[in-house]
Amino acid sequence: MLQFHTPSYADKALFPSYSKHFAYEYFFSYVALWADAIGITICKTDTALYLHLEEDDCFLLPITDDLPKAIAELEKHCQESGQRFHLECVPMDEAKQLEAMGYTIDHVRNLDDYLYESQKLTKLSGRKLQSKRNHISQFERNYTYSVRPLCTKELRDECYKMASTTWLENKDSNTKEIKDELGALKRAFDHWDELGFVGILVCVDHHLTAFTVGEVIDDKLAIVHFEKGDTSYIGIYSVINQLFVSQYLSDVKYVNRQEDAGVEGLRKAKLSYKPDLMVEKYRVTKQ
Repeated sequence: MLQFHTPSYADKALFPSYSKHFAYEYFFSYVALWADAIGITICKTDTALYLHLEEDDCFLLPITDDLPKAIAELEKHCQESGQRFHLECVPMDEAKQLEAMGYTIDHVRNLDDYLYESQKLTKLSGRKLQSKRNHISQFERNYTYSVRPLCTKELRDECYKMASTTWLENKDSNTKEIKDELGALKRAFDHWDELGFVGILVCVDHHLTAFTVGEVIDDKLAIVHFEKGDTSYIGIYSVINQLFVSQYLSDVKYVNRQEDAGVEGLRKAKLSYKPDLMVEKYRVTKQ
């Protein structure tokens, strides 16, 4: 039977250091940020790295070079432990492979990741992205602003303070989703160097207005983990998106801006940037 344990930073080397998968759940940063909130445990064998999510009582796709062997090992574990065999966030290619092996797969649209070519996010060329260029032009006409890297603990502490207090004044800050996200943001800032994150903040008239946090996986993939801004400044999200990509991610092919979770406004915003690739994710169960 597989022995799962709570992950620590000593387990970072167990995870891919390159873009083996484009889905963001298969990198150590996902586990480091969200393990406490959703109860992630892991198990490493000679065959695969397994991840279990307590909150949804499911596994992710085993990280392995031998998927049939890993699935057989996981099935045996489920039979012996009584845990259900249920996989979430399985990328399409592996889901199709599992379907051919006799498993049932279902596409979960709300979990699909949005990927954009970094050069497109930087240049925003073409008629389809004209509105983004207009937002940036309007922002630059209306405000005097500065940009700084999130290179010191003091700046990161200020960003957390704004995200957890001032920017929540008109929201229900007691929801589990907001608490979980703030907890993940705190872990990102507290373990910045260990996670290898990069980020910027934007100040308007010396007032913190927005910040973003991400990481570069390799020359094919970068991930944006957090992007927060004061929406009373029209165009702020278009501005910080373009600035962050141009300053830190311009040499990366794709930028993963994660899923929309079925939130209508978020889906509209992500689609408005015309994604170049959608990482389709599937639920896998036994027939």
